[in-house]
Amino acid sequence: MKPDPLEAGLGEMRPPPVPVKRKAPAPKDEPAPKRLQLGDDLPDEVSREDIQHMLDKADELHVETLNETALKRMHLQFERKVKVNRELRIKHADDPDKFLKSEVDLDEEIKKFTLVATNPELYPALIKLETLPLMVGMLNHVNTDIAVDVFEVLSELTDPDAIADVEEPEVFLKALFEAQLCQMTVDVLMRIDETASDEDFKAVTNGLSMIENLADSMPQETCKQFLEIPNFLPWLIKRVRAQGTMDYNKVYASEILGIVLQNSEPARDSMVKLEGVDKLLRGIAAYRKRDPADSEESEYVQNMFDCLCSLMLLKANQLAFGRLQGLELMIRMMKERVFASNLALKLADHALRHCPENCQVFVEKLGLKVLFAIFMKRGAKTKKESEAKELEEHVTSIVQSLCRYCTGTPVARVLNKFVENQFEKLERLLEMHEEYNRSVKAADEARDQGLAQKIDRELEVNDEEQLFLDRCDAGLFTLQQVDLILVRLVNMGNRQASEEIGKLMDAKGVKLSEVRDVLGEYCKNLGKAAQDERKEVMSYLRAMMTRALASSEGSSLPPSLTLPTQTSAPPTSDFGLDQHRDGADPCGKDMEVSQKP
Repeated sequence: MKPDPLEAGLGEMRPPPVPVKRKAPAPKDEPAPKRLQLGDDLPDEVSREDIQHMLDKADELHVETLNETALKRMHLQFERKVKVNRELRIKHADDPDKFLKSEVDLDEEIKKFTLVATNPELYPALIKLETLPLMVGMLNHVNTDIAVDVFEVLSELTDPDAIADVEEPEVFLKALFEAQLCQMTVDVLMRIDETASDEDFKAVTNGLSMIENLADSMPQETCKQFLEIPNFLPWLIKRVRAQGTMDYNKVYASEILGIVLQNSEPARDSMVKLEGVDKLLRGIAAYRKRDPADSEESEYVQNMFDCLCSLMLLKANQLAFGRLQGLELMIRMMKERVFASNLALKLADHALRHCPENCQVFVEKLGLKVLFAIFMKRGAKTKKESEAKELEEHVTSIVQSLCRYCTGTPVARVLNKFVENQFEKLERLLEMHEEYNRSVKAADEARDQGLAQKIDRELEVNDEEQLFLDRCDAGLFTLQQVDLILVRLVNMGNRQASEEIGKLMDAKGVKLSEVRDVLGEYCKNLGKAAQDERKEVMSYLRAMMTRALASSEGSSLPPSLTLPTQTSAPPTSDFGLDQHRDGADPCGKDMEVSQKP
């Protein structure tokens, strides 16, 4: 699982080392096959008989099956060669030629263990034989070539495809952690100078690959184990901010950092002390006016933005982002219409969620102009429909945050945006409601007709879960944000805006029951920590219904109403003014009449 791609500067970049499953060396009692060179005694033409003869000879070759007995022999050979190499290194410390042969033998023995990755039934034997502590210990070897191959073997053994066939994968992975893999890995990363040689560079690549594999299988535990090593996060931060030409490991490190920050709250908390927001912001600042040079650099930039988005899950990081002029940088990037513009919009969305302080800053720093230009689809057009939908999701989420959290002059400026130019933005808002409401209903109908049963089988989810996923794909979140904006605008105290919303809803045939159902479902799915938001949204919805009824009949609704319980289903039946005449609650039958006046 690769972390989201992000940050700066790929010029000439080393090609990524490609991990290759290595063949076991030929047994010592058999001569190694001669390596053929092109042109060596090869006939110009090969007949069918020759081909068949060669196939028959190949069938006669004896290939030893790797089983538990063979693995035990491999382990004993490995153990012996570790011992011999250690003794010769001590004995001939000043004469490398004397221990060079033992080092080559040790390296070749280590490579043999890649074969275990294709025999998942042998993983328990690796634990039983205590091969893993011995293998992990080789990361501490002075010769970097040894570390390169140890990381490669461990990367092969932890490959998600290989682990998937292991009977108890978590037992194997925990055995690796118990062998001090995390500490040894970080020690190697700290020790190696990647610029010294290709082998050093590849050692880091293989190490990062192994970390990625571990995180793919056990994300929470992997992050927890590595975060216990104090130097791990600082090393990642330093690596993603390395100066000079962009290289493969810099991109890879940004992916690993993204994985860690996404899966670990302690990691996000640690970044406060490490000034992570400031350091990552400096990394993306270079892309305010320029685009990445190639696809690798684009991936790096995306990863860095994703890292910052994960950091915004913590309020302290949001406040640091606002204090360090992160919002000003995002606004400038959105204006420039460069590669990072859409990423800046997404990051601004995360920085504003549940953060009143940043919402005020965004308006004060003149973010409304560029935001509503995107809202109205002005400027550069996106090529893909999926990108356009994602932009609308983030734009509506930002507007909803501003409507909810801004106060004083900033909230007046937000409201004024919807009033100016003959309410064109209100009209656009209603158009978005129509579009996304149709899309979500189409997903419901497709499910009812059984058109998505194949997806159910592939994802192994039940009907209710799949329906929710389908509705999310159809734009449920954006629809909810649009309707939240509507009810908040109606309740801002501007009669002109409220009346215009009513007129536009009538003109476009948008029923209040649609808004009620959407927000009823939204409130139903809010967690226990969002009780205040639930009460606020439902009170705004009641007020909106009251105004609608008063404007049509000049009458009023019954006394104040209580909220539906969290477990109650969202109202599904339509409601019209005839229901109000009978004294029914305009917010649906789930609402109960309060005993308070």
